[in-house]
Amino acid sequence: MEFSAVIGLVAEYNPFHRGHARQLAKARKQLGPAPVIAVMSGSLTQRGQLPLWDKWQRTRLALLGGVDLVLELPVTGSLQSAQGFASFGVETLAAAGLVTHLSFGCETEDPALLLSLSQETFAPDDWQKALADGSSYANAAASLAAARNPAYRGLFTGSNNLLALEYLKALHSHPEIRPLPIHREGQAYGESQLKRAPFPSASALRQEICTRGCTASFLEGLPAPLRPLCQAWYGDTGLPDTEKPLDFFLAAALEKASPSLLASWAQVSEGLEDRIWKHRRASSFAALVKACSTRRYPPSRLRRILWQLLLSSPELSFREAAAQPPSYLRVLGFTETGRQLLRAMKETARLPLLTALRKNTLAQAPTPAFRQQLELDLRAQNLYQLLTEGRITDKDYRMQPVREK
Repeated sequence: MEFSAVIGLVAEYNPFHRGHARQLAKARKQLGPAPVIAVMSGSLTQRGQLPLWDKWQRTRLALLGGVDLVLELPVTGSLQSAQGFASFGVETLAAAGLVTHLSFGCETEDPALLLSLSQETFAPDDWQKALADGSSYANAAASLAAARNPAYRGLFTGSNNLLALEYLKALHSHPEIRPLPIHREGQAYGESQLKRAPFPSASALRQEICTRGCTASFLEGLPAPLRPLCQAWYGDTGLPDTEKPLDFFLAAALEKASPSLLASWAQVSEGLEDRIWKHRRASSFAALVKACSTRRYPPSRLRRILWQLLLSSPELSFREAAAQPPSYLRVLGFTETGRQLLRAMKETARLPLLTALRKNTLAQAPTPAFRQQLELDLRAQNLYQLLTEGRITDKDYRMQPVREK
């Protein structure tokens, strides 16, 4: 079956909410009833946090919400900055060989200005000067861009704009994929206080369920078909308390580490490993992040680095594995239309297609990068299960792709 258009997007769906459903509806309104392929973070998110539910549960929500095929964004992509996250996501979508359009949300109502900014380049010396006062990457970029064109400064006020900018940059290497920006409405991306609005933010929904439970306000933020599932998953016991065991795991890992080990395993720079080492005996994961955070080093970056440490070992460095582009396409779930996409991908995909893992998959890895990235995905899922269930059952080997009609 041939597809005249295939929509691709990169997401976390933590959780899948009404704003995500709106994005799909808006994209299909422009292109017609096109199939959708989503590349979704698996066991850890770009904020350096555990998702509310595991990757198969969130895949089910995505399929019920209108996505046709869900591929896993390797943890070497999800635990990166906006630039790395976007690059890994776009490369994964491009490797499917079918995607014609990349849909993404943005706060700006002038996507042409965003596209113009994505084509600007700045010299290394200019970057060095902009960062010299301890500014974050985003603030330094805003200053450089505004000096080139004052209209650019307003684009740096929204988190979706910043990620959209990185998507547009990543698309420079893939002219076969056209950008399909969707203006974002509702709560701001990072707002943590849930408000009565048609499209609440994922941050606010997470804050609501984590602090007040699976309330009516939380459920109202989700598409109606998804509400019974989320209620059932929350159940009588609620969400597991993962903070204490995570604190213990991190403390043990840091006792065996060193600044040089941090530098070789995690994506640190500018001596950040020394700062982490200085505060390594902070009382908790959260306390260590707070102690090390500055204008230059936001909490999300610190959290990602600490997870990179937890996933690494002497024979497997996160930093080394993340330096390579995606090495496979891991299928998490599909609809009947998604099945047709997979059938087409047997001819078009430029990377190995993984629909099920076997015990010899790692041993027969075609490249070192394939083995490293898959091993890190397995470790991330095992850590997720250990922290949320108190056990490891090798779910990556046991679970089949989620199927929905």
